[in-house]
Amino acid sequence: MERVNKIYHSSRNFMFKYIIALLWTGFNFVVFCKAFSNYHHDVEYYYLSRILGNGLCVSRGTAPVLNVTMALITLPTCKTFNLLLHKLFGRCSTRLLVHYLQKTKVLHLILGCSLLIVAIVHSVAHFVNIVNFIDNYDERYREINWANGPDDNVLRLLFATPTGFSGCIMLLTLAAMAYLARRSMRDRFYNSFFTSHHLFLVFYGMMFYHPLSNIIKHQTNVDKHKIMCDLVDNVTLHSNEDLLVLCEEPPQFSAGAKRAWIWPLVGLAIYLADISFRYLTSHSERYRVTTVQTYAMAGHAIHLRLQFCCKEMVKILPGQYILLQCPAISTLEWHPFTITELPIEGRNDITLTIKVRGDWTEELYDRIVQREQCKRNLGGVDPYRRIEFLLDGPYPSVMSNMLDCKRILFVGAGVGITPFVTIMRLLLSSNVDQPARVHLVWIARNLETFLWFSDEIARLQEKFWSQNKPDRFWVKLYWTQNYDEHLLAECFGDMPSIKSRMHRGRPNWNDVFIDLVTLYPKKSVSVFSCGPKELTKEIRLKCKEYSKHGCKLSYFHEGFG
Repeated sequence: MERVNKIYHSSRNFMFKYIIALLWTGFNFVVFCKAFSNYHHDVEYYYLSRILGNGLCVSRGTAPVLNVTMALITLPTCKTFNLLLHKLFGRCSTRLLVHYLQKTKVLHLILGCSLLIVAIVHSVAHFVNIVNFIDNYDERYREINWANGPDDNVLRLLFATPTGFSGCIMLLTLAAMAYLARRSMRDRFYNSFFTSHHLFLVFYGMMFYHPLSNIIKHQTNVDKHKIMCDLVDNVTLHSNEDLLVLCEEPPQFSAGAKRAWIWPLVGLAIYLADISFRYLTSHSERYRVTTVQTYAMAGHAIHLRLQFCCKEMVKILPGQYILLQCPAISTLEWHPFTITELPIEGRNDITLTIKVRGDWTEELYDRIVQREQCKRNLGGVDPYRRIEFLLDGPYPSVMSNMLDCKRILFVGAGVGITPFVTIMRLLLSSNVDQPARVHLVWIARNLETFLWFSDEIARLQEKFWSQNKPDRFWVKLYWTQNYDEHLLAECFGDMPSIKSRMHRGRPNWNDVFIDLVTLYPKKSVSVFSCGPKELTKEIRLKCKEYSKHGCKLSYFHEGFG
């Protein structure tokens, strides 16, 4: 019976995981088949189909799939669009909205992969068409033949015509974007990834240029020239009055009106409106910020406090994040960071804790360290200009609904603890009822990382102990590398609540989840995690496994990689 349950849950989880991809593939298949059938059976394309064969049907069947994909692919990346969805539907279905925010990157990847695959099929079909245009050249139908004659060159049609040239550029652009969008490339060469992804503007430009050769033409007088009239010889034709009526005129062809560009234009227009709105907002007086405090933290991290210049309090919710740009480093790059301290009455500022990862954060860290060293050497005088930033946001994330959950388990790896810090500080500064039970698992390689927020953890534990609610906040800290008892005693000797909850190595997730299902039988627990992909995968599997033991575990994760 247990084996049957495992197979059932595995099958259900597999189907749930890939249901979006299956639905999208099915939708594309239906669109392709409909377009393929239209061109295969439409008498208006009889003469063109006789030249090109099924290459015509395949190339035209993939065209609407490409158009719809291009219309949708930009939507998951439009942060203003996602923010609008959050405001409109956040109160209707929080679960569905959070799932969408959690899967925006997945949706974008699915659309991107399908765009690349269909574009390759479309290109191969057109290459076959080029060969058929030359091999099946007929002097009688020069009007619909793309080639100039039976001796025309394939390379000329491929590279020296608007359709061929733009098609090659579009395919190369997609290949470059796909190659540089891999996780390994994003982590090591973020600037190359960021720059190459803006080649999609070239892709869209070439897409509008692509149909200018008018290679797809249909017959406009099928009522006066039926198909196969050209196969009837003149003697037979003029001896039969019925045939003369059916073949009254020679075939006439036209490229027809082009409306397919409307679909991609909708997606492009939404994206351009989104970035324009975000640009105006980030440069507006309301969201203009000034740097109040910057310093290097233990564990190769940065503390950054930014103050809003406007007098009106900026509303930011726990778990939200902002996009940050430092013009002194790059005027193109925007990087997401979770807010660790929210504006409060009398202090309209926010705090960010930034772990150094990548060239942008490394450059920022070096600038801050140099400023600190110069200030110390010059007796507190800062010879450098203040580091200024532009802010875009705030934006909702899957962590924004933690306050709506009654029982939560938060798992943070290193700087992945930051989405939970605003919840801790809110619990410290107010007496909110939810979440009623909080379980925190924080994993870090170095002891210095725990110094960032150990004070908040200790104070929150003391608060609930003083309120006779010691079980409301449950903490376990895991030090995974170079564990040292003496260093632990030196750093946290005066904080027994932290020292007693420090463990060597990685968590035993079976023990963690057994505690949950034991404490909350037949109840729901929301599990949040922020960390590397391997951790996310492991926590998700444990949630699926232990949900079969009477405790409903709903899993959410955050990641910007």
